[in-house]
Amino acid sequence: MEEALRGADLRGEDQKAVFARVWKRVMEDRTEASPITWEEPQGQSPMEGTQGEEAQRAETGEATVLPARAAHGPRGDFPQEEGGVLGPNCLDCAPLLQELLRRELADCREYQILARRAGGGPARVLAGLAGEKKRRAKRLSAAYFLISGVRYWPENEKCPPVTSYLGTLRRRFAQEQATMAAYLAGTEGTTDPCLRQLFLELAEESWDQACKIRLLVEQA
Repeated sequence: MEEALRGADLRGEDQKAVFARVWKRVMEDRTEASPITWEEPQGQSPMEGTQGEEAQRAETGEATVLPARAAHGPRGDFPQEEGGVLGPNCLDCAPLLQELLRRELADCREYQILARRAGGGPARVLAGLAGEKKRRAKRLSAAYFLISGVRYWPENEKCPPVTSYLGTLRRRFAQEQATMAAYLAGTEGTTDPCLRQLFLELAEESWDQACKIRLLVEQA
């Protein structure tokens, strides 16, 4: 992970290549190959849904870009010395943190809806997944604040319509893989050790959540 992917377009085949390469580096001491199969639901790349949301937000005038105060540098109360971790040197990762945070909050809402539709054990599992998503969003928000000095917590993030229980579980399984790939790619887009560790931990949690979804499908 010594080379940073500066300005890389992490979509389609590029993202698949990054995912395979980074997975091999990160997990080779625990598995011989990636245990998942890349799947992009409904013909979309993992990032297209988010980009579509950003376009819609732009049309309605809702801000999705880096807040103005942080776009030109950190707040004045932050030390200006070079070095350190989770500081001004990570500002180029701020838009990625925003995108991932919005994704986690939208996923949280989707799991909450699924939990209300399910019953018994599956409902408890899905409610637990929603709680994990919110906790992960809080970790991303904390990192964003430490970097920019701006509190970023978008409210009422929308999720895709839940048309059927099993169909939504299938899409969630694919999206957890895509989110994992985004986090792994993020580890190569920064040299900050704390941010890289955060991305690695959240990538592994995404895979754990994909495994829980697979078990729910097996039990259905």
